[in-house]
Formats: sequence, C-alpha cells, structure tokens
Amino acid sequence: MLSSNTPPFIIYNASAGAGKTHTLVRSFLHRLLSSPYANQVQRLLAITFTNKAAQEMKQRILEKLECFASGVQAAEQDNMFRELVKLCDILPNELHQRAKRAFLYTLHHFGQLNVSTIDRLTHQIIRTFARDFGLNARFDVVLDSKEFMSEVVERILSEAGQNKTLTKTLVDYVLQKADDLKSWDVTKEVTEVAQMFINENHMQPLTRLSEMPMDAFKAFDKKTDSQINTIKHPFKEKATAILMFFQQSDLIDDLFPRQALPNMLRSVQQGQWTKTPLNITMQKSMETGVFLRANAKQYQASIDPITDDIISFLQSYNRYWRQVSLLELLRKNIVPLSLMQCIGHEASLLQEERNSQLLGFFNKYISDNIKDIPTPFIYERLGVRYKHFFVDEFQDTSELQWENLHPLFSHALEGEQRQGSLVLVGDAKQSIYRWRGGNPEQFMRLTNKKGPFTISPEVKNLPTNYRSEAEIVSFNNMFFTKAAQFLPKKQQQELYTTTCNQAAHTQTGGYITIDTIEGKIKDERVIAYQNAVIEKVNDCINHGFQKKDICVLVRKNEQASQIANALTEADIPIISSDALLISQSPAVQFLMHLVKLRLEPKSGISRYAVLERFALQQLDPNAWTQQQLERPLTAVLVECTSGKFDFRTFQKLTLYAALEYAVWAFSLTDKLTAHIQAFLDEVDKLHAKKEATTTALLAQWELKKESWTVSPPGEIDAVQIMTIHKAKGLAFPVVILPFSDTAFISRNTTYAWYPLPKESYAPFEEMLLPVNKRLNAMGDGAKNIYETYYSQAVMDTFNTLYVGMTRPVKELHLITQKGKTNDAPSNLADVIAQLFPELLERSAVFGKREKPIKSGAQKSTIRTPWQFNVLHTTNTTAQTYKKSEEMQYGLLFHEIMAKIEVPQDIDNALSQSNAKTLLSSSKFTELKTQVKDLVGHKGLRSFFDPANNVYCERPLLTETGEVIRPDRFVITKNNDVFLLDYKTGVHKKNHESQIDEYARALNKGTVKIKQKTLVYINSPITIKNIKTSS
Repeated sequence: MLSSNTPPFIIYNASAGAGKTHTLVRSFLHRLLSSPYANQVQRLLAITFTNKAAQEMKQRILEKLECFASGVQAAEQDNMFRELVKLCDILPNELHQRAKRAFLYTLHHFGQLNVSTIDRLTHQIIRTFARDFGLNARFDVVLDSKEFMSEVVERILSEAGQNKTLTKTLVDYVLQKADDLKSWDVTKEVTEVAQMFINENHMQPLTRLSEMPMDAFKAFDKKTDSQINTIKHPFKEKATAILMFFQQSDLIDDLFPRQALPNMLRSVQQGQWTKTPLNITMQKSMETGVFLRANAKQYQASIDPITDDIISFLQSYNRYWRQVSLLELLRKNIVPLSLMQCIGHEASLLQEERNSQLLGFFNKYISDNIKDIPTPFIYERLGVRYKHFFVDEFQDTSELQWENLHPLFSHALEGEQRQGSLVLVGDAKQSIYRWRGGNPEQFMRLTNKKGPFTISPEVKNLPTNYRSEAEIVSFNNMFFTKAAQFLPKKQQQELYTTTCNQAAHTQTGGYITIDTIEGKIKDERVIAYQNAVIEKVNDCINHGFQKKDICVLVRKNEQASQIANALTEADIPIISSDALLISQSPAVQFLMHLVKLRLEPKSGISRYAVLERFALQQLDPNAWTQQQLERPLTAVLVECTSGKFDFRTFQKLTLYAALEYAVWAFSLTDKLTAHIQAFLDEVDKLHAKKEATTTALLAQWELKKESWTVSPPGEIDAVQIMTIHKAKGLAFPVVILPFSDTAFISRNTTYAWYPLPKESYAPFEEMLLPVNKRLNAMGDGAKNIYETYYSQAVMDTFNTLYVGMTRPVKELHLITQKGKTNDAPSNLADVIAQLFPELLERSAVFGKREKPIKSGAQKSTIRTPWQFNVLHTTNTTAQTYKKSEEMQYGLLFHEIMAKIEVPQDIDNALSQSNAKTLLSSSKFTELKTQVKDLVGHKGLRSFFDPANNVYCERPLLTETGEVIRPDRFVITKNNDVFLLDYKTGVHKKNHESQIDEYARALNKGTVKIKQKTLVYINSPITIKNIKTSS
C-alpha cells in the first residue's frame, strides 16, 4: 500500500545534473507499484515537452520494471529498487512480484503506458472537443508553424495591388520603414511580424486584433492623432511667441549653451518633440532661471521679461512629454498592427481552406473553450480518468499550458475522493525558452508555495550533482551565488543563492579556466574568439582528450558558423549543424539531380552533375563528359551502371521506389549513410501525406534543404559545435564557452503589450509597443513594462550561461572579453570581470588538471545528443536488394497484414505498400489477391471481426523473459483468444511448437485460448487449426 507519509503534491527543485529523470521515473514507479493491481498504470500520466524525452522516460520505466521483474536477488542490486521498497513500505519479494505483473501487463497493453508530450495531450483534447470548437473532426495538424506563416506572408504580398485595403496597409508600412531609414523591401519585416502569431506571449491579443474590422484601426489612428494635436497646439503657439521675442530682442542662437533652447523651441514649433525629456543642460537652466551662456551676461536684461514664460513652458513640456511620447508611440504602431490584422485574417483563411490547425494554437483553443467545463465531463469525453500526474521540465511550461492543465490536477488533488497526486520537476535556473512561452516565474511562485490549489506542495531540493566532477560543481556554486547580486529582483537573487549549493558525487576532479580576449570592434573580437577556441581545442587534445570529447557551446547560430569556419581552416574536424544537413551529402545531391531529370530530362546542369560521378574514372574526364552529354541519357546510365539502371524504369516508378532503385543501382549502399536514410524518410513523409510527386519533392527541397538534418554516429572523432539551447539536458567531458559576453538587453526589437483604458480606446484593450529605455520616462505603466522586460532579460541571460556552464563533466573553459569593473554590469563580461578582477592581468584557473588521458582509454558513458539510427526496416535499401523476390513478397505480405485490423483497412494498406514496393506489377497483383482472399476467408472471420479487439505483431513476454511477437491475435468480449500465425511453404511440426509458445504467453489471467490457426500463404491459401488444450 502507499505510504501514508507520501504527500499528494510534491515539487522537486532539480538543479543541473541532479538526477531529474531518475527522480521522475522513481516517482512514477512508486505510484505504480504501490498498488497490487497491474492495471494501475492506466491511472498514471507523465507529461514531458519533447518526443525524445517521452521516449527516454518510457524506456527507463520499462527497463526498471524488467530489472525488478527478473528476480529479487538481481533487483536488490539496483538502487531504485531499494528506494522503492522503503517508499512503498513492502517486502522486496512483494515489490518483485508487483513489478513482474506490471511489466507483463504493460507489454500487453503498451498503449496504457501514458508518457506523453504536452502537445500530444492538447492535441488529444482538441480532437475530442473538435465539434464543440466548430472544427472539422478530421483536421490536419500544422507542425511547421514557421513554414505555414511564411506561406501566409507570400499570399499577402501577392495580393498587393489587387486588395485595396491590404495594399494601403502595405504602402503605409513601407513608407514608415523608409522614414525609419530601413529597406523598402519589407518581406523580412512582414515575415518577422507574422511569426509573432505563433509566439504564445503574443497569441491572445493578436487573435483579438485579427478579429477587429479595419475601420477600428483607422478610428484609433484618427483619435490618437487628434489627442496629440490637441496637446501640441498650445505648445506650438507658445514656442512661436518665445522665438519671436528672441528675434526681436536680438537674442541669437549662439548666446544659448549649445544652442539647445532655440533648437528645442523650433522642433516644438514644427510639431517634432524630443525623443527624451529635457536634457541635463535644459533641466539646470529651468531650475536656475539662467538660460544664456556665462559670457553673455550683458544680454541678461533682454531675456528677463520672458524668463518666467520660458520656465513655465519647460515645466509644462516636461509634464506633457510622457503623454505625447506615449501617444505617438501608440499611433506609430497602429500601422504594423493593422498589418497583423491582415496576417491573422489570412492565416485563418488558409487554415480553413486546408482544413488544418496550427499546433501552437491548441493551448489557446483549450483555454478559450474548456476551462469552465467540469473536469469529470472532460475525462468522460476523453475516455480516461487519470489519478496521478508527473510533469517534467515544469519551468518551461507556459501560463496557458498551466492554466489548461490546472483543472485535471485540481480534480486529482481536491476532488471529493482526494486520492490523486501531482509531481512537478523543474529548475527555474534552466528556463531558457521564454521566447516560446516558458515562464520560470511561475515555477518560482509554486516553489514558494504560492499555488492555485488548497493543498500546499512539499518542496524537495535534489542536493547532489551526478554529472560534473567536484571542482566544477564547487566553482559553479561559487560563481552563481556571487553573481546573483547583479540580478535585478530579490526573488531572482534568492533563487540562485539558495539553490546553487550542490554537493558533488565525486571528491576530486574538475578543471576550469577563464580567459579574456581583446578587440575594439566586433570583427576583431570574432577573430580573437576564433583563435582562442583553436588554442583551447589543441590544448585539450594535447592533454589527451579525443576531439569528440570536446564541445564548443555558443548562443547564436552565427557564432556557431564562425567557430566552425575557424576550426575547419585549422584542420580540426568538426560536427556542426551544417555538417548534419542532408543537403551536404554528395550522395543526396546526386539523388536530387536524378529527381530533377525525371521532370526535365534535358537539364544540362543535372546531367552534368550525374555524369561527374563517373567522369573521374576516365583518362580524360572533361573530354569524356562532353562526349556523354551528346548521347541519350538512358544509354549512358545503362553503360555506367553495367545495365543496373534504366532511366525509363526510374521515371515510371513511384518516387520512393525510384529513389530506392537508384540507391541500389548506383551502389550507394556500399557507403550507405544516415544522410541517405534521413532523405528517404522525408520522401516517405510525403508519401504518407499523398504528396509524393516529383514537383512536390523539388518544392520541399528548396524550402527545407537548410533545415533537414540527420543524427550522425557518435563515434566520429570530431569537435562538436552547438547552441546552448540544443545542448540542454546533455553532457560532455570538455566544454568550451566562447562569446561569454552577452549583453543583458538585446539589440533586436522586443515587443510588449501596453494596457489601454477600455472607456477611451474601445474596442482595443492593449497596444503593442517596442521595449526600450524610453518607456522609463513615459509614466508608471510604461515604466513597469520596461522594468519587467529588463529583469526577465537579465535572468534569461544568467539562465543561458548557467545551462552552458553545467554541461561539462571534467573541464570547463570560459572565454570572454575584458569587462568593466567600476560600473553596474550591462553584460556577462562585466559580471565576470567584477567577480574575478585578476582577469585584467592574467587568466584565472581553478582546480588541478588530471594527468593526461591515454588516447583511446576513455570510454564515454555520457549521454550525447546523437544516436546513430541503424537501418533495419524492411524498406532499407541495403536489405531490399539482397533479398530474393520471394522473400520480398513474404516480408511485404506480413507488413500489409499488420496494417489490417478490419476488412475496411485493406485498400489503404495496399495503397501505402504499393507506393514503396519494388515487386513487379504482376507479383503485386498476385499479392493483392491473396490478401483479399485471406481477409474474406470464411474460416478466418473471427480474426477480422470489428467487434473483437485486434492485436497485430504485439510483443509478449515468455516465462523465460524472451520477447515474442505473434502475427495476429484477437480477444472477444467473452475474453476468448483467437491466435493466428502466417507461414510459407509446407506445414512443419516446429510451426505448431511456435504457436503453442504464443498461446502459453497469452493464456494468463481471465483470457482463454479458443483457437490456434496457422495460415500458409501459398496458392491457394491453406488453413490449419491446431488443437487447443481443454
């Protein structure tokens, strides 16, 4: 039974390397194994943020269950098993028995192991309530939001000149950009504006804007213009009067300090107010009443009559400046907002036309429509009832996501029975995704027990860092505890001072260096950083590390490219995002030229590129290529491949099959790479969407060739380069962090929403403003926006550095520029300089470097970001062409039958397989006939009855722990099991032994084996029923 001491609501503060996944898996298994019933698993829901994390957690759960189920003696060697014995308060043997039952149950009901991404969960809810939202239940999900919004922008720009309203909006936007001295080509700016629609921080207000009529924007513009003119008009008159007095009194501009006062009066006279309030010179003059230069005292009598009027004017100007500046800023942004209205409207139309929905909008749909629905009703519609929830990486949860999950959690914790639980795991210091809705402040409030539930959480800190060696843990504790003083808010400071006190899992080890570079301009600093990285990499290699042990972490893709170029020029092999691009593979480039030739057989560029593959084997490559360009392409390729490749066959095959054919015929399988497989996988996705035409692939290639990537082998000995965001959750023996000088405030324009008084600006509730220091002087509301932005920006900068500095296991090398030590820090270089003033003279070193590691002696057990995907499916080219046609026939038959649960599935299963097969047309026709005959066979009706539960190739666990997969079995409402296995050739005794083994694995609990059937896929089909034991 569950220990009575187990609180229902637990929050784990999990700093870097603290065993977050271990804790989450243990919590999950604690709730699962506290119950004697194996089906308890269906009451548990774990939520992660990526498919990779969900898959990893599932794997860890199953591995632990398998370990615990293998035997008490073996299980007791596992730390988690011993922990669970205490937590569940049961004997080891009982925990073993429960784990065994749970493991078997989970294998047989794998779909009930609920580890889901938050996007998948919201997708499930949206599907369930589609009609309630007015959506077509069969809508498609748009996963690539950026591509979708880029298409929206293309449609908008293409309508310019046809749609009068849209054209005027675009012209106004172009003119405004021209006034700001920016390019007349606004494609980039419009695209950036469009991307704001898929940012959850802007989604709600932008959606409201997109629903407003264009007249509302015109009215807002007119109203604010009127308000500005009403305020400015008396100031214009007063400025004109003062300037007239100066002219009549011979008070020329040079008599005034820096000519400031007359210049300012002329600007006001022309309606141009200053960008900032009164400067220091003007402020001092207003306070003292002295407006003339020190050497112009003889003119003082001339200005005295109007001095009081000038002071009064300046005082009023200062009071009204913030109001006028804010109104002008609001008015200036009405043009971009009206453009956003067009974008939002066009996006809605495009989704409606395609019957699709942007994945990013799901949380908003739920928030707008479901939050007031009683939780039991939501569960009833979903067909599930979860009791125990586990949320990973909670610091990355957005406000909308938390708001939408809250009813489910509240029902578990505060419902009538109150038997549920909630476990949240996170670390506000590792929240680096604010740009996509992540909200660390939300997690900080919860850890301070300021939550929405009547039940307070028990907050537990995970005290030990299991990743980094002792000196690195100690250094990071010291660094961030001291650096916390530079964070703007007290709660941010407390976060770092109270949680940066980790214990190390080792007593020794760890080495840290901090080096500075010099450079007055950016280009000089980039070169200095490049040289410093090369020097550091070589130093690590000379010390004994392999290249693959070293990872250079940067903040921006531009920085990654700069480091990659430098290391490449220094002959240091690298793995970077560019190296992972599918388009970088010569083999894939070759295949794409063949695809282009399908569409344009006479394309000179593609013909030349294809021939280039064979030209180097000739005595005179250039002469040979010129000769072949004159000949028919089909004849040339037949000769070059010794008759393997027929271009006419290549043109007739479906796209996927044609590419497999080319891979085989041109012997690309001799050096089959992950790039080729990844490319074929992308083509396969087009098949799944029924878009696998030559034209569609060429279009996708142009659109996505810079984003299609592959996971390379982890054994390549090369320096890794990646952004800190991609490195989150990973670890490396050595980490080099150049460019550790990030400014707190980005130069890129950031926007925030300024609340408007409804009674004055209806229907507008808020207006978008660019965030900069000017807001500080525009009143309390604008000042609060800037202060909030500044505090968040500084924290995000610290968090990104924290993630980067906590990736290394053995060595950390920081490289920054020399910062200021006497002013308040404005960037990380200043922070580092003020923590380590000795950096002005020399490098800083912490820890003692271990003795050189013998080359090849170190076997890394560190989780790296890449796992080589071995090609093992029946579609794999290397296998397909080594099999005989008979074997291909058998494999394809099994593949098709695995997709058919009921007769209605036949056509779809055959269609999918036909797109990929290389069987001859006559052979595939034979296979189609056999499939239809089998499904329609009167002796096999029970196996395809929609009333039964159908399981195809479902893994089962034997008593000896072996995993087996019967081709098909069904379970009726009466718990009768009908078991079927496909065979080729003639009946053999071992066929019966095999199906008997399947039956033994299934014949447990309340089910009963009713029928065992062997089906021989010969012509005609032969059926043999095997006797069942009574």
